Amino acid sequence: MSEPLTLDLEQIRSTLPHRYAFLLVDQVVDLVPGEHAVGIKNVTGNEEFFHGHFPQRPVMPGVLVTEAMTQVAELLLLRTIGSEGKVHHFDSMDRVRFRKQVVPGDRLVTEVTLSSRKGNSGKVRMVGKVNGDIAAEGEAAYVLTDLSYAEPPPPQVPTPPPFASGRGFKSDATEVHTTSWVDPHAELGVGVKIGPYSIIEGDVKIGDHCVIESHAVVKKGTTLGCDCRISPNVVLGHEPQDSKFHGEDSFVLVGNRNIFREGATVHRATGEGNATALGDENMLMAYSHVGHNCQLGSGLMIANYTGISGHVVIEDRVVIGGMVGIHQFVHVGKLAMLAGYARVTQDVPPFMMGAGLGEIVGLNVVGLRRSGVDQETRNDLKKAYRLLYRSNLNTSQAINRIEKDIRRTPELEYLLAFLEKIRLGKGGRQEEAPRR
Repeated sequence: MSEPLTLDLEQIRSTLPHRYAFLLVDQVVDLVPGEHAVGIKNVTGNEEFFHGHFPQRPVMPGVLVTEAMTQVAELLLLRTIGSEGKVHHFDSMDRVRFRKQVVPGDRLVTEVTLSSRKGNSGKVRMVGKVNGDIAAEGEAAYVLTDLSYAEPPPPQVPTPPPFASGRGFKSDATEVHTTSWVDPHAELGVGVKIGPYSIIEGDVKIGDHCVIESHAVVKKGTTLGCDCRISPNVVLGHEPQDSKFHGEDSFVLVGNRNIFREGATVHRATGEGNATALGDENMLMAYSHVGHNCQLGSGLMIANYTGISGHVVIEDRVVIGGMVGIHQFVHVGKLAMLAGYARVTQDVPPFMMGAGLGEIVGLNVVGLRRSGVDQETRNDLKKAYRLLYRSNLNTSQAINRIEKDIRRTPELEYLLAFLEKIRLGKGGRQEEAPRR
């Protein structure tokens, strides 16, 4: 009969490939090759898994209890085979039962018996105990295969930490995940972070401290300002969905501090040298789309699944609800608001609220107040709204009344100029020139 062996932590580490926080054997107090082994895991409140597994009442997960027992079994098997250049694979686990919870402060004692062996395969019987009571037990069938346990060399490019939202401290170090592809002709600013599996093509400029998360695509001809955040599966600068496009060089120009949420898309322009452009501090929520040749201002809030067709102009601080569809060549004035599910086929004047089939249903009082427009001016704009959309006057008659009865302010002048441009366009869209 072989003399029993004892293994301390360093001897265990030299035999098993596992490391913190997955090494679940602290000591082996009795190991007889070919027969049995007894190993110990001291369960402490500092274990990583207790932070997330019932943190109010910490319990060691059953799968980790069985892992602790199989690590003792592996030590027995490796000492039995006489080679530490092998790894065991478990084919099956049978008759596994959990009898008692394992909690911080417990001493999990695992007793493993080699019940059968044929060449490099066999079965073990495992029993885990706490204070002499069975906590878990079961049988496992194993196969031993050759495998080196040499630890891999450290990666040449470290995996970047989770990306911050842009607030607080900013590092000037550029980080590109090893699974991403960045064309050598792309220009990256300082502090740019590019996550896994993203693609950055040539003729792309990315401003300082932009964060591009996983699986994003930035196509050629795209320029991003500083501090932009690109969420997973965003595509910027793809070819326009336009039959008039024939591969000419065109662009997407994006300002500073824009946020593109999951799946958002922005297409570059049709026409040589033309650009689709966005200003600063816009948020495009998940799966929203900006079509070719669009001109978007700053401070926009565009909700999920909004579809903006080609050649649309949207001025500053417009709010657009979810599932809105905007017809090509539509012009939306500043501080307007579009309700969810609206279908917008004609221009929306500044300061107004659109809904349904593009009807003007009110004045965006909240947006005006937040933008610092005083009470008296808001009242004047309300009067103009009532004359335009809640009276029996046509547009020309309403404008005449407004010019006669309401004091002239910059906001009112802007509204009247916008309405005049609509009259000069086609189909209620100033951006669409009438046919001659």
